[in-house]
Amino acid sequence: MNVLRRPDAGGWTTARAIAASVRSGELSAVEVVERSLEAARRLDRVLHFLDELAADEALRAAERLEPTGPLAGVPFLIKARTPPESPILERLIAAGAIAIGWSTRARPGAVSLTFGWNGREYTRNPWDPERSPGGSTAGGAAAVAAGVVPLATGGDSGGSLRIPAAFCGIVGFKGTYGRVPRPGGRGRGGLTTAGVIGADLDDVVLATSIASGPHRLDPSALPHWPVPAESTRRWRVAYFSTLGACAAEEGVDRVLRERLAATDVQLVDVRLKLAPTDEAWPVLSALDNGRGAEAAAANRAREIRDHNNTALADLFAEVDVLVTPTTLTVAHGYDQHEQSIVTGDPCWVFNVTGHPAVSVPAGLSNGLPVGMQVVAPHGADAVALAAARHLLAGLPRPPISVGVPSASS
Repeated sequence: MNVLRRPDAGGWTTARAIAASVRSGELSAVEVVERSLEAARRLDRVLHFLDELAADEALRAAERLEPTGPLAGVPFLIKARTPPESPILERLIAAGAIAIGWSTRARPGAVSLTFGWNGREYTRNPWDPERSPGGSTAGGAAAVAAGVVPLATGGDSGGSLRIPAAFCGIVGFKGTYGRVPRPGGRGRGGLTTAGVIGADLDDVVLATSIASGPHRLDPSALPHWPVPAESTRRWRVAYFSTLGACAAEEGVDRVLRERLAATDVQLVDVRLKLAPTDEAWPVLSALDNGRGAEAAAANRAREIRDHNNTALADLFAEVDVLVTPTTLTVAHGYDQHEQSIVTGDPCWVFNVTGHPAVSVPAGLSNGLPVGMQVVAPHGADAVALAAARHLLAGLPRPPISVGVPSASS
């Protein structure tokens, strides 16, 4: 049995199931890591998701592991250039997870970051190697979707967890700003949130809970966030196919409307007028990255943030969650990021405002995944995730993935 597959359902084994098997002794951490490394070597030849493999280090960690933690023996990938002292890495490893290497991300300084690059090749999407896996957490999303690892770390300052999750048909969660501590503490711009991408929503919830809470490098992070109880309520949903001037592709909009119609939710017709974030996001990004900003530009960015926060507060007085496409298009060509810069437009606004937002698969359009973004009020991460659990659609395995005989040909 391949430890990353469920023989009964043909899908990927969850991180929780892997950890339970390691804790019980049914599997050893070394077995799990060896099989994950073999899959990484084989599929990276096609998908180019690895920045660097850490096979020796991973196997040594597996040999030393005391199999008691909630993520005992679970292999994961780290986004390239993540500081080694990052609290999310410290806490996932303390919970028993084992890093097998670093995943690709977009090249620094690119105009659009919805791609991955390993220094020689573009990272490819397991659903279609002519397509991009999104970005900037590109390699992590491709590896998770292909079944190489169940989890990968990343950060989200403009959709970098949610966009690749949408393109690859998996789960990407950006919690309320400050949900997961960061090595540099709170940024001056307040855009970036650390987090994880996963094949399974409840794995993402567990990993986020483990990583949450104040840390000595980020003592102002939000309090520890326990795994929330499941909810069976009927959700009041506002759906917008776009939040800006650019429209979603017809196929993307159709998949989301069909998914909403197939679930027992109450669609509520409400108004929402958001200010464009084009002015605010670059200023806040500059502040987050230690660059200065003119006082007038910073004040204007704050005005936009305040306006949108008020508009969203009014909306959430009438509904439980806001649903949008995560991206306006399905995955674009692997090297077409500059021509597709607006695809992640629905994501950016919630980095500016700091709301919790999760992308889950809603279905397929012309054989490619469509992501559904579920947004909830500040602090109501559990609401966003519970509604997303109700709304998400199960997808088949992508053509290039663990267990598919021709995947590495």
